Amino acid sequence: MSDHDPIADAKAQEATHNFVFRNATPEDIPALKKMIEESLRALGKGYYTQAELDGSIGYLFGPDSVLIQDQTYYILHPLNSARTICACGGWSFRQTLYGGDSAPSPLRMPAKRDPAVDRASIRAIFTHPDYSRRGLGTMVMRYCEAAARAGKVGEVGGFARLEMGATLSGVALYERCGYVRSGREDVVRCPNGEGIRVVHMVKNLGE
Repeated sequence: MSDHDPIADAKAQEATHNFVFRNATPEDIPALKKMIEESLRALGKGYYTQAELDGSIGYLFGPDSVLIQDQTYYILHPLNSARTICACGGWSFRQTLYGGDSAPSPLRMPAKRDPAVDRASIRAIFTHPDYSRRGLGTMVMRYCEAAARAGKVGEVGGFARLEMGATLSGVALYERCGYVRSGREDVVRCPNGEGIRVVHMVKNLGE
């Protein structure tokens, strides 16, 4: 594992102002589905088998329209190209920890969390392969963390504690960004019979 600092990479990108965020909209869902698949197939190699990727993409991994409706899912794009999805990700004040619209129903829990006792979830951060390893995924993570802490009109905000269901390919990066494994690891069974491992990780902001 290299010893570079992903937070420093993200801060350097933020300082350039070459990439900006916008809220994802329902019209973005087809493009998000395509981008997430391309991200997983390119960056998930070595972490998931071909069969696991085939079974999980479009079933477990995909855009969540609830986040888009809540306006807590974001697209990072070049300054002059709002339709180009370089990276994406979001956060949620709902009980759902991970999974897109097609994920199995037991994972879909729309009830709201209480920031006094619950953790907000950081959700579905993906980077397009053409923009990988440039600090953009970490930039999305930082943006989502700040949004979860601040909240906005109509949202539940004020979360100082976070959690996520990380893909295997993301665990090492998130560890370097201050997340720790809780000891919980889920295995989600896909329609083709493959079991997808998802690692539960937590972080307290300010630590």
